[in-house]
Amino acid sequence: MSGKPGRPPEDRLKRQYEIFLAVAPLIERHGAKRLTMRQAARAAHLSLGGLYHYFPTKRDLVLHALKPEAVARLCAEFHGRHTDLERTDPGRYVEADVDYMARQCFFLRPAFHAALELDAEVAWDHIQASIEGGLESCTRPLGQALPKCAPEEIRRLGRSVRRTFFSALIDRTVTPDELRQELLSLIQGWPATAHQAATASRVDSWGAASVELEAHR
Repeated sequence: MSGKPGRPPEDRLKRQYEIFLAVAPLIERHGAKRLTMRQAARAAHLSLGGLYHYFPTKRDLVLHALKPEAVARLCAEFHGRHTDLERTDPGRYVEADVDYMARQCFFLRPAFHAALELDAEVAWDHIQASIEGGLESCTRPLGQALPKCAPEEIRRLGRSVRRTFFSALIDRTVTPDELRQELLSLIQGWPATAHQAATASRVDSWGAASVELEAHR
């Protein structure tokens, strides 16, 4: 849809995002198979023909959030707003990133469960792509916000953050606030966790060395 003469072209991807958000509660409530396009159109305040203009099939609609261009758009908007913050105030950037991860999780979750219902391979492909491509972008700001943590400790933290995110993606009972608080608690408490792990490792190493020494007496 190009719009009326003199008006800028419609941002189709943004409109699809808005429609998907309106329909997402129905996807979670009824499931992808039971949802009808008529129900979806009503939730989005569109005519049935208007809905089909943006989503030619129900599959296109319910899986919209898993499309690379939809995920990339959210990511680009976040980085467009917060790029300077990553450099000037890493701690605040990480808090903003946690808020973004919570919003992203609840954008993705209806589509993820729809994919499990319709075609599990699509859902797991999305997770695999996120696992392979998302760790570096997660650990870089964490390393800047927690400069006293060693690189390996930051990588372990990144993997823990990722596991928490994917758990919330699968578990429909987790709320955005719960995910946000869990991620913040994990990140803010990580220096103490890493210190305890390092201390325990040193104690274990000392104990093993003592046992070996006793064995050679």
